[in-house]
Amino acid sequence: MIDQFFFQLNNRLHYGLGWSRKLGAFLQEKGYRAPALLVDAGVAERNPYYREIAGLVAAAGFAAPEILLRATEEPSYDYLDEVAARVRALPALDVIVAIGGGSALDTAKAVAALRTNPGSGIEYRGFDKIGIAPVDTICIPTTAGTGSEVTINAVFTDKREMRKLGINGRHMHATWAVLDAEWTASCPKSVAVSSGVDALVHTLESFTTTNSNPLVRAFNREAFRLLYENLPALVEEPGNAEKRQHLLLAAYLAAAGLFNSGSGIAGALSYPIGVHFKVPHGIGGGIFAASIVAYNVARGYHDYAELLDVVEPHPGWSAERKARRFVDALQALVDRLGVPRHLDQWGICRANLKEVATLMLPLQAAFNQNPVAFSAERDVPAILAKHVA
Repeated sequence: MIDQFFFQLNNRLHYGLGWSRKLGAFLQEKGYRAPALLVDAGVAERNPYYREIAGLVAAAGFAAPEILLRATEEPSYDYLDEVAARVRALPALDVIVAIGGGSALDTAKAVAALRTNPGSGIEYRGFDKIGIAPVDTICIPTTAGTGSEVTINAVFTDKREMRKLGINGRHMHATWAVLDAEWTASCPKSVAVSSGVDALVHTLESFTTTNSNPLVRAFNREAFRLLYENLPALVEEPGNAEKRQHLLLAAYLAAAGLFNSGSGIAGALSYPIGVHFKVPHGIGGGIFAASIVAYNVARGYHDYAELLDVVEPHPGWSAERKARRFVDALQALVDRLGVPRHLDQWGICRANLKEVATLMLPLQAAFNQNPVAFSAERDVPAILAKHVA
């Protein structure tokens, strides 16, 4: 029984379809004078909602400079420094309004820190290295997945070491989060699915990690319900704004759980294959998700029964039977979303499995958060082998 735990939630949230139309008035109300817009270039180009909102901000009296962020799944520290130089050159700035997917929001949070702290981004890689509070940020996600608008992390690739390690911890949260599904309307289906599956993996792993606690689990039960009920709409009802709004809340709840309890195996495995083989992060985690759940259930971990109960109650079933049913329900969900079961399309095959498994050896610390013992040397090759044709 857990009798002590810690939980934090650092930012303030505005939730509602169309809320962004209040952004100009909100900036006035909070006393901001010099906002800058950091926007994913793809959003600025294809989403008419952006021009509407930018116009409303201008109409409220703000001459907000616009910085377009390169659309990329894997921002690097070099790119972070490039954007930071542009933000540092602004003569006046008291709030950054960030609009985009998880990579854009991560970049904005880190740039906000580099505006007030000297040096290059990689100098702050790790935990709690930001000494001076960043400039305020308003993070508005255009995808429902990473939860960057609530986490205390910003992930970047070190191109020299070819690995990911973010700027994390103190001061790395957005000041404000806005969840408005109008922004997600123009999100390409492949990106929406990858992001949604990322949130699903966050939910599963933060629920089960050895550092989980009752409050994290409460967040995750609701996140899982929302994801299970609304994720299929990404491929079956893409125009359903209400369901997209629910997915934004689910991603927020899942990410709040994640940074309070830590991640697990599927999420960890997705990082090296993202860096080296360009597997989209959310898809990578989704490929492994059901296999990891099955691994845990086979070794006696049955807490997944609690998640099954919120979407498919089976009174009278044992926890073990529910957990085994959960494996099948989870696999059916990711199949319904079109997540592939195999990695071959990214060049990962039986011929190079040993090489890929070697990339996973530094991840043992993350694997240790799994509720069942999992070895990088012993178990990773077997898991990888399940996902090549």
